Amino acid sequence: MKKITPIIVIVLLAMASCHRPKGVSEENLPASVDSAQVSDYLNANDSFTVVYRQPVNGYHVEAVLKMGVSDFMILEAAITFEKGGKAFTLQTSCFGDTFFCKGRLDFDEENSKTLKKYRNKTIYADYHENREKDYTMPVYTPFFFMDLDFDGIEELVIVHHSMAVRYHDGYNVYRIVEGKPFLIDYPPYKSGKYDDFGMTDYPKFDFKHKTISCPYPEGEMKYDGRTIYGVSKNKKDIVVVNGRKHFFNHLEPIKEIKY
Repeated sequence: MKKITPIIVIVLLAMASCHRPKGVSEENLPASVDSAQVSDYLNANDSFTVVYRQPVNGYHVEAVLKMGVSDFMILEAAITFEKGGKAFTLQTSCFGDTFFCKGRLDFDEENSKTLKKYRNKTIYADYHENREKDYTMPVYTPFFFMDLDFDGIEELVIVHHSMAVRYHDGYNVYRIVEGKPFLIDYPPYKSGKYDDFGMTDYPKFDFKHKTISCPYPEGEMKYDGRTIYGVSKNKKDIVVVNGRKHFFNHLEPIKEIKY
């Protein structure tokens, strides 16, 4: 048998790498996907657009969906909200909608099939909030509006990340001020210990008493305790736009319960 010279090995490796789709690496491929078939449906430049037929909280909403950067079986999106001539775009790494997919719950590779089906197309969808019993947050809804700081004004909630626990997601919560989004970046809306997930659907909301009860540690089957957040009597959150101050409720820990 003839020996293969180092030069030939280098040339063969280079040729193999040239045929791999841009943005796709062997180590990131799902185990159930044959690497030879990747180019059939996983391409970093493939996308499709979802346009919601009706205004959502007064906004015209469009989303451009692509395969996920960190997980090829999840659809990520850039979501654009437009109202009154002002528009802004927010990113999510986990876009799920019951109209065509279920985000991170990728049964039978349905998200990749969705990308193949709608690739380079625009589809029109009815917006809906899919609510289930005992869930405060809608499920399989990529974004929604809800008053999460108890000041009577609804915030924009983006499902930005899928957690490693089935049926649970992470959220980014934004206040919209004069057509601009401002992330609420302190606990319980963004935990210092769980920065990747932001707000989650683990907390319990008491809209009557204006409190948020957060179990810790998040994602565990057995909790060590809960931190109760309530509206501060002495502090307000301030957002300044065009020199004008806008005031919102500030939430702070008011009680801790250890189990």
